[in-house]
Amino acid sequence: MRNKILLPLFVVFCLLLSSCKGSTPSMDFDIRVRRGPVEVKEGTEITSTFVRGKGPLSTDLVLLRAVSGSADFTYPIRNLTDDSFSFVIGADFVSGTYDFCIKRGGETKLIDQVQYTMLKDDGVTPSSGSNIYGQVRCGDKGIEGVAVSDGYVVTLTDKNGVYQIKSEKKNPYVFISVPSGYEVSSSGILPLFYEIVSTDVSKVDRRDFELYEAGDQTNHTMLFFGDIHLAGGKQNDRNQFATFTKEINDYLAENSGDKIYAMTLGDMTWDLYWYSKKYCFDQYLSDANVIKGLQIFHTIGNHDHDMNSVGDWDSALRYKEELCPNYYSFNIGKIHYVVLDNIECTNAVASQTDGSHRTYNQTVVSDDLKWLKLDLANVSKSTPVVVTFHAPAFNESGLDAMKNTSELVNCFAGFSDVTFVSGHTHKLYSVLDSKKKIKEYNNGAVCAAWWWTGYYTPGLNMAQDGAPAGYRIMDVKGTECTSYFKAIGKDHSYQFRSYDRNSIEMTAENFLTNQAKADEFLQDVKAAGGYDTQDKSNKVLINVWDYNANWKVEVFENGNPLSVTKLSAYDPLYLIAYNAKRYNAGSSGFSFKGSVSKHIFQVTAKDASSTLEIKVTDDEGRVYIENMKRPKAFTVDVYANE
Repeated sequence: MRNKILLPLFVVFCLLLSSCKGSTPSMDFDIRVRRGPVEVKEGTEITSTFVRGKGPLSTDLVLLRAVSGSADFTYPIRNLTDDSFSFVIGADFVSGTYDFCIKRGGETKLIDQVQYTMLKDDGVTPSSGSNIYGQVRCGDKGIEGVAVSDGYVVTLTDKNGVYQIKSEKKNPYVFISVPSGYEVSSSGILPLFYEIVSTDVSKVDRRDFELYEAGDQTNHTMLFFGDIHLAGGKQNDRNQFATFTKEINDYLAENSGDKIYAMTLGDMTWDLYWYSKKYCFDQYLSDANVIKGLQIFHTIGNHDHDMNSVGDWDSALRYKEELCPNYYSFNIGKIHYVVLDNIECTNAVASQTDGSHRTYNQTVVSDDLKWLKLDLANVSKSTPVVVTFHAPAFNESGLDAMKNTSELVNCFAGFSDVTFVSGHTHKLYSVLDSKKKIKEYNNGAVCAAWWWTGYYTPGLNMAQDGAPAGYRIMDVKGTECTSYFKAIGKDHSYQFRSYDRNSIEMTAENFLTNQAKADEFLQDVKAAGGYDTQDKSNKVLINVWDYNANWKVEVFENGNPLSVTKLSAYDPLYLIAYNAKRYNAGSSGFSFKGSVSKHIFQVTAKDASSTLEIKVTDDEGRVYIENMKRPKAFTVDVYANE
């Protein structure tokens, strides 16, 4: 009996003693390493980053556990900060693939797998005054004329592929403008065109870049993905995104052997949910890395800035540390591509948890513009230039949408072919400025209206202007670029949607199951232009979402052409696919109501039941036809199954 009493007391005593001594810190790391190939030499210092508070201890060790190498290697951790640490390669290291692990006492935590290549001494040394230097090469050959930059200085490699930079080290990286005919290695979808450097100006960093021959890139395809807005489960976004990634993988498989690349247009994430749902860049990359064999060059958006940081520099720092530089360039075939940051955060205090203090300007800041001019100085003015940024330079009327659109445009003076591709609005529209020889595609959104309509009505994910969720496919042949917008889950011929106005009567009785929201719904409908009443005048509405001034919309009734009028109007389908569905779910006060579309057309037929031939011809001469049988019912099911 006595032993039975003493044993529990002993256990409690041991637990108390253990708690007094302190428990072993968790090895629940969130460390990011470069997978490689990573080139190293004796004394090379390799820096890895981590989400704040999820890094190693100074007493931990880096264990490189051989996968294809001849032995394991263990190195002490150095230069541990709040978000990074480093270790130094020893003289006995050998090339191979290694499991990158953190070792703490008898416990080992696998982080990732990395390929390291040990280099021989090649005689490349820093010049007097430079604090970042290195070599750009393909195999054993140095590549001349490659632009290398720290975001402020742009220099070209010499005949041996060597570069030298005297840098103020404001940015934590150095990057190259990948030259035409070459590619860099990838970490998943991320092309590794940049290297992390120390921010100590007194320290000299060597950073080499390995290029790989890409073959003939004269003909290639560029995909543009606008506003993905993943938030870690909100609106079933990750499952909807998986449908998109499957489509991209299918497209890559169907076009295997072709040169295909991609660019995002910002807002891959949603800053509000970095903290509330623990969903940020690492989680986005995990979801996006199911796409195989595609390098995706990223553009920063306003929601890719850290709302818990103050000002423009600090709010963009996490993006630069965990994803890539916020402005840079690269070359594919005969096209020069440029990525810019045109979001200037101006918040004076952290936004805490709701984003209420996030303020920003839509502008390309002066440092970016200075770098852009240096970058373009190395590009022939006859070279077509494609530029991505998040917020549009022009609005739907062709007027300036940024604070300094004209200053940006002036950077391209003398260039004969410049294309801007932007996102942010979740709308589709194009602006053609023949005087400045610039065109802009404001490119809609992969998530459409933040995944909401796809959540409420599967198969019908559409944006506020009625455009479907989708992305742009740009086919490049030499210096000629042609493109079209591709709706997710639809054939590429799906370029417009028609409505029989005779069939539209948006009453609460017809579309609401929650009659308590009837007044709110009818207010939305009336504000959208009177879709609450039936119009028996035989009008037909046509939403041509990728329309520009060089497209042609024709409608024929019994072979006779009808007069076509371009409107600024609300897409009626959005009101029942989003507004009505949202009210039925009991919600109100939301901010994603429909918006006016400037790509809706109207005709008036003579007969209420005639079949209309709708013929739309795009600016590349491609023809899209619908034989619209009327009366055409107005329900979400009809359009979800088109």
